[in-house]
Amino acid sequence: MLASSAIIFLTNKNGTIKKELRDFAVKDTSAITKIFLADKANNSVTLTRDKNQWKINNKYYARPDAINILLQTIATVHVKSPVSKPALKNVIKRLATKSIKIEIYKGIKLLKVYYVGEATPDQSGTYMVLENSSVPFVTQIPGFTGYLTVRYFTDETLWRDNSVFLYSYQDISSVLVYMQDNTAQSFTAFNDGNNKFRLQDFNKKEVAGFNALTVKEYIALFKKVKCEAYLDEFFPKKRLDSLLNTKPFALISVTNRKGNINSIKLYRRPNTGEVYGGDGKLLPYNPDAMYGVLQDNKVVSLQYFVFDPLMKDISYFLNK
Repeated sequence: MLASSAIIFLTNKNGTIKKELRDFAVKDTSAITKIFLADKANNSVTLTRDKNQWKINNKYYARPDAINILLQTIATVHVKSPVSKPALKNVIKRLATKSIKIEIYKGIKLLKVYYVGEATPDQSGTYMVLENSSVPFVTQIPGFTGYLTVRYFTDETLWRDNSVFLYSYQDISSVLVYMQDNTAQSFTAFNDGNNKFRLQDFNKKEVAGFNALTVKEYIALFKKVKCEAYLDEFFPKKRLDSLLNTKPFALISVTNRKGNINSIKLYRRPNTGEVYGGDGKLLPYNPDAMYGVLQDNKVVSLQYFVFDPLMKDISYFLNK
């Protein structure tokens, strides 16, 4: 009875849907400062604008691509049609038990609240309902064929930007590389500003005869260094403790101008894919990927082709 009454109420005399009941979009996304997403399994994320970037739960920077897609969706989502009468009861029930709530804020002002449900049977639309409304709609984005639910996700790990190092060259004060099995080749490269550089060995002794341009180009490599994936779900506490109880084969640490340190420990990854070397023998470690442990003890997958350019010996910088 509630649903049928609402259908009558939501239409104007000319049969069109009242704007206040179908207005899902927030067109000026530049004004949005916070987005809260929560699902029915008590998973939630809070996305907050931090100047030109977004943070997840005030801990990590969010993936720019995922943020941009969500903001585009928020700005352009609109009603395709009301839900058909035969499907209405079931859609309302599904929204009540399986939907994602989104709250959109400008400062402390709540701009919009609605619930995102599942796809329509033909996968061309998405069921949504506004807060305090009793009737859902089929929504879409003009020019896009598909459903929108996947854009409103609540997994913190999936939101997290996979950048391990993300620095402008000018913001880096120093880079330390420590090699467990070759400490003599470990080093710290310093960027003192005004194209002035220093190089220290493992014992913090100043090194002479190095190529300043090579040091400069090396430090610039830390502009954007990404991990392959976060591996939280594969590292429960017992397995994580086991990994942390082994010695990393290398450590890379970047210090910025404010003195903040960002480090990652590198661990060999066991060869589980039966990869053989040129001599026909089974390789003990994965030749393509390794494990990295961030400062918050999050485990990530790293590819050698990304990190090999960073793992130089001190001799790499010396004048030949």
